[in-house]
Amino acid sequence: MPFNYTAEYSTDGTTWTALTNVQTVNGFCGRQKLVDTFEPSRMTIGLRYPTGYASPITALVTGTQIRVKRVGATYTLWFGRIRNVVVSYGIPYAGGVGNADLLTLECEGALAEFGRLQGNDQVIDQDLVTYQLSDISTYTGIVFGTTFSVSNSPTLATSTVSGSYAEWFNTLANSVGATIKDGSGQVGVYTKDFIGTLPVEFSDTLNNATHQVYDGIQFDAQAADYYTQVEVNTNSVGTVTAEVGSAPYRTLRINTFNVSTLQAQDVADYWLGIYNPPTFGINEITCLAEAQNVMDLELGYGWWDLPGYNTNVTFRGTTYYMTILGVSIDATPDSARYTYYVADTSLYPYEVLDDPIYGQFDNRKLSW
Repeated sequence: MPFNYTAEYSTDGTTWTALTNVQTVNGFCGRQKLVDTFEPSRMTIGLRYPTGYASPITALVTGTQIRVKRVGATYTLWFGRIRNVVVSYGIPYAGGVGNADLLTLECEGALAEFGRLQGNDQVIDQDLVTYQLSDISTYTGIVFGTTFSVSNSPTLATSTVSGSYAEWFNTLANSVGATIKDGSGQVGVYTKDFIGTLPVEFSDTLNNATHQVYDGIQFDAQAADYYTQVEVNTNSVGTVTAEVGSAPYRTLRINTFNVSTLQAQDVADYWLGIYNPPTFGINEITCLAEAQNVMDLELGYGWWDLPGYNTNVTFRGTTYYMTILGVSIDATPDSARYTYYVADTSLYPYEVLDDPIYGQFDNRKLSW
């Protein structure tokens, strides 16, 4: 099959230049497990570089903007910046051409900028989440998008950014159950009750515009996401715990910016509702691009946007309702494989009123 992915670079964010001879695209966005911290998305682009020694592309340096698209898709799949450039020179070389010369671009999402940016003990005043996020943007100059607003923001306590801003973001996520998205050129901070349903789902038999067929599915006991006690360590009102059963506990310890013991207890109960009881279910799905009758393995969105969205997986006649945690892509001219890391939506302890799936009383839980 033809290589259906393109990569472009820009030094100003306005003028984009296509890279030629792209041979490989490998990337990851999101998380593999619920318990994982939110890390920067990453993308590696490999291309033949036959004239690069004689006429190098001088703009391909650390910090240059990169975006990846799929031929036929109307949206950018991933957007970030070059982190590192590696050139592998081959033999022979004649007339300014090295047919075996290869260029590898190692790229990263905007969250990596927060990871390298130290807070230097910057104080974030007690306020609504939406205002604290606005303050962070002012202090760092880094733009991000959010679904938090004045109407849906809890108040968090005063905090100090003693490490990196990425560490602060993960603590914020613990405090309010937020999802952090990376790979659009900015960091996205989504509320815990964000429910997005994708226009495309997965099937082991149907293969059409709304059903992408998969060739691999993995179930496990999800032991990495099973805890019987949650210990919330706030930076202002001490430690609060929630548990079920009796000792010895499987304990998850998280740091938060909760402003009161009542708020911290709600958070502890929330996370315990996610990580208990033990479950057995789908945790990974893999699909081949060339196996699709109508290719849409981005599920109608960019790779970066998929974490946090819900989708259905039909397996041997049973439909499972899943939330996407992360996605990886490995594409060459011969094949393109997508891997989706998922969690059962029952792990999210909140009710969606009037929803036929997420609003089933006695089968769902309430959040704070």
